[in-house]
Amino acid sequence: MADVSLLSAPWRNAPLDQPIGWRCAAPLSQAAVSWSVLHGRIGAWQALLDSLAPQGQRWLLHLREPLEFAAALLACWERGDSVVLPADDRPETLTGVDRLTRGRLGDVAEGHRAGPDGGIPRWGTLDADALALSLYTSGSSGDPQRLDKCFAQLDAELSMHARLWPLEGRLVISQVSHQHIYGLLFAILRPLCERAPMATSLCRYPETLSDWLARLATMHHSASAGVSSDTLDAPPGAVLITAPPPLERLPRELDWQAAPQMLSHIHSSGAPLSQAASDGALEALGVPVSEIYGSSETGGIAWRIQQQNSCWTPLPGVEIRDDAQGTLWLRSPFLDSADWQRQADRISLETSGFRLLGRVDHILKVGGKRLSLTSMDRTLGTYPGVLGARTIALPERNTRLGAIVQLEPALIPQDHTTRRALTEALRQHLLETFESTVIPRYWRFVDAWPSNSQGKLAGAVVTQLFRDLQNRRVPRWLGVEFEGDERCRVTLEVPERLIYLQGHFDAKPVVPGVVIVQWAIELAREHLGLKGEFQGLERVKFPRLLCPGDRVELLLFLAPDPPRGERNVKLAFTLKGRQATHASGKALFSSSGDR
Repeated sequence: MADVSLLSAPWRNAPLDQPIGWRCAAPLSQAAVSWSVLHGRIGAWQALLDSLAPQGQRWLLHLREPLEFAAALLACWERGDSVVLPADDRPETLTGVDRLTRGRLGDVAEGHRAGPDGGIPRWGTLDADALALSLYTSGSSGDPQRLDKCFAQLDAELSMHARLWPLEGRLVISQVSHQHIYGLLFAILRPLCERAPMATSLCRYPETLSDWLARLATMHHSASAGVSSDTLDAPPGAVLITAPPPLERLPRELDWQAAPQMLSHIHSSGAPLSQAASDGALEALGVPVSEIYGSSETGGIAWRIQQQNSCWTPLPGVEIRDDAQGTLWLRSPFLDSADWQRQADRISLETSGFRLLGRVDHILKVGGKRLSLTSMDRTLGTYPGVLGARTIALPERNTRLGAIVQLEPALIPQDHTTRRALTEALRQHLLETFESTVIPRYWRFVDAWPSNSQGKLAGAVVTQLFRDLQNRRVPRWLGVEFEGDERCRVTLEVPERLIYLQGHFDAKPVVPGVVIVQWAIELAREHLGLKGEFQGLERVKFPRLLCPGDRVELLLFLAPDPPRGERNVKLAFTLKGRQATHASGKALFSSSGDR
């Protein structure tokens, strides 16, 4: 095998006429992006950095385009700089990490982005013990914690991946963010070290994945038939980097005929995949899913293919043991310490590996009483129709508990009466085991487990689920499903304490129509990146009253509005309940802001 060590910097001597990027939706003649282009982008970023500060800085880096992210990252490393990777580009996230860095690079607010290609890049030295990057935990059990990674840690894990699952020139298609360690390693650093092409954009939707694989298969068929010699430059196949949420929602009606031909590996991480989802992915895509268990703190720990073994197999070099309580302990070459490290998961050791038994008990005080949140989650899980549950301490509510409960779709409450009845039934179920002072006060019922792009219930997602407690002007947010770059479906409930219900009306409170329109605009700005100045409304209708406790889906769709200007935008919105439509209409926005 060729040297794929990160420390040897394989990108420096890569054949400049060979592809490192692949524009999957472009015409064949424009699809490949050569190493020479990447080198030019590295040089451009270095020229920008040189104009901003001397070497040895730390930069905040957030770029959505994989190849551009890779160029900026390598420019920093080769200059002797390190980077801080924020989990997302929300203002509150960036404000929290700005103090650690010299400035922002990328497509974030107040950021810098390199201009035209800057010529030949300068190569430096990668010191094994030097700081390469800092990133953050998901924050699902508290504030996100910063994690520092040196080059040697990254190198050890990358070399192991190359031995287990060599890319061999295949196209790397990613459905996960490279701002997190899993996406960074598998979708960015592995292609750079193994000199394999990467898709130049994230593959967010199953329709896109189906189309890309079909196009790749067409290229190969054309090459084998001798139609065009250019197709010989097409990658020999593809590797999919994904997570449980996309795999759990694979539409069976799409054409997946090309998937078994083109996909050689499917990697999933972030959370264990259910057996049903694993089997469903194999049936649709024709390739078994290789799951990877690990964390931002530890790196990879173990892997499995469920159709071969339901137990987890430790990754090469990782040692596993348990203690009297069944707690997982590990030693790993991917950590900065050679000592045994205690983890937050319980395991059962078996001859063929180990099984995950859930998290170690999370103990805290609620109302002066010690409570195991883990035990409460398990108890909620025994109620008929409950598919999963997580209890959350809400510090801003004097540590009162919130509960996130995933239910079978038929049991999801649709109005105040059924919601109240379900809440009381769950409270009574918990009272058989727990004292009344520790029972959750705030409930969120979902039909799909809420998670970020990595498949985790991250702190930012928890904040969204309970933000109506802090702001009585917003709806109760219960999840979003994207149906393309310009379309999404947001699940909402009307909080009973919504401030706009006061005086509107005393006999039967209803949500004012203007509030519904405002919600649609604010959620389109949040989820679809809508910008520009509001200009007016068209065809707005409110055929059915929206009342406290009602559960609805808000469909949002952005489209250009050429009659009013080339860059003007029209937002179409529809608010639907289970039985009727509550509102619909269109909002117009000027071109003073970009989407």
